[in-house]
Amino acid sequence: MRARLTMTEYNADWALSARNFHQRSEPGYLTLEETISFLGTLGIDGLELFHPYWESTSSSDLKRLVHGAGLSIFSYIFFVDLAVPNAERLHAVDQVFAMLDKTAELGGSLAMIVPGIFKDEYPLDDQRMWMIKGLRLCASRAAALNIMLASENVDDPSARPLMGHGYDCRDICAAVDSTSYRLIYDAGAALHLGDDPINTLRDMESHICHVHVKNSRRMMPEENKARYLEGEGGHRFVSTTLDVGEVDLVPIVAELNRINYDGHMLIEYQGQDDPRTALERNVRYLQGLLHGAGSV
Repeated sequence: MRARLTMTEYNADWALSARNFHQRSEPGYLTLEETISFLGTLGIDGLELFHPYWESTSSSDLKRLVHGAGLSIFSYIFFVDLAVPNAERLHAVDQVFAMLDKTAELGGSLAMIVPGIFKDEYPLDDQRMWMIKGLRLCASRAAALNIMLASENVDDPSARPLMGHGYDCRDICAAVDSTSYRLIYDAGAALHLGDDPINTLRDMESHICHVHVKNSRRMMPEENKARYLEGEGGHRFVSTTLDVGEVDLVPIVAELNRINYDGHMLIEYQGQDDPRTALERNVRYLQGLLHGAGSV
C-alpha cells in the first residue's frame, strides 16, 4: 500500500517547555524549534502545523524553520466555531478565510478545521445547519485558493456531538456539497465514541481525502495520569504507541488498501512519554503495516 507519512508538532505538546496547548504543572524539555528539527530526522513526507503555536510567527519565518529541517508543509490545522447564529458566523467565516490564506502562504495543500463547538443552549440540528452554511462559504474560498478544506471524525468532547460519528461526518460533507471540502478519517477516534473503526471508515470512505492514525487504551482504576481523554460511557483513555493500544490497525490498513487509499497519513501520539521515542516507534510500526499491505 502506498501512503505518504506526515506528522504534527502537536505530538510533542506535553514535552514542550513553552507555548503548550495543554497546560501542565511540570516544565517540559523540548522547544517547538527542536521538535520540528527532530521530526525532520524521521524520514516523513511532510509536516502538519497547528495554528495556536504559530499565531505570532510570520509565514516566511515558519517556512524557513520547516524547510530548514528538510520538511515540506502539507497542512495547517485550526479550530473555528462555525456552529453559531448568523451574525457571529460571518465573523467566524472571516477567521477561516484568514486561516486559508495562511495555508496558501505556507504552501500547504490542505487546511484542517474543527468547525464547531457544541453548545447546550441551542438545538443540535440548528448548530449543524449553521456549521454547514459556514462550511459552504469556506469551501468556496478554499476552491479559489486551490486548497482542500477538511474535517475529521473528531473525538474532542467539546466538538464530537456535532461530528464525532462517521455517519454524521458523511452527512455533513454531503450537505456542504463541495469538491473542496472533504473528510479526514481518524482511525483512533471511534474508540472514544464507542464506535467500530471499520464501520466508521466505511461510513466516511466516499468523502475521505486524508487519514490520521493513533492509538489509545482505557485507563486502569489505579492509574493516575495527568493527560487523558474523556470517552463516551465514562471511560478515560490514555494515548499509546500505535502497536499496543486497543485499536487494531491491521484490518484498518487492509480496508484502506481495499478502497485504494494512497494519500497522506498523519501519525499521532498524545501521551506523556518522550514523544521522540514514541514517534520513532510509530513510524517503524506503520511502515511495516504498509509494507504488509503492499509496497510503500
